[in-house]
Amino acid sequence: MTSELHPLAQDVKQHLDNPDDRFMMLVYFTVQAGQEDAFKQAFHRPLKETVKEEGNFTYRLIQQANAPTTFIVIEHWRSLADLNSHLHQPYLDELLAKVGPILAAEPKVDVFHEYVAI
Repeated sequence: MTSELHPLAQDVKQHLDNPDDRFMMLVYFTVQAGQEDAFKQAFHRPLKETVKEEGNFTYRLIQQANAPTTFIVIEHWRSLADLNSHLHQPYLDELLAKVGPILAAEPKVDVFHEYVAI
């Protein structure tokens, strides 16, 4: 794992009270009409590989039923370091190269603190 923070990990860090705590992210994508299948196909490998990564609890792609050009990636991470490692995986570079040209808008990221009853 690289110690250099990926730009997205740097942005996420600003929202975390403690980078060693678990957190969740929702990443919103809007694709150009007619590109829904290409978008889902581009996520095939990342969906399979990310769930194998240490520190990943959830990595799911969902599509909005009444707005099919809208997708959300649900991510649950053990720590910022685990997200950072994920963002440096080669299949993420491949994903971004494939989906970049078919996006209708810049992706939006929301970060959530996790609270667990003990």
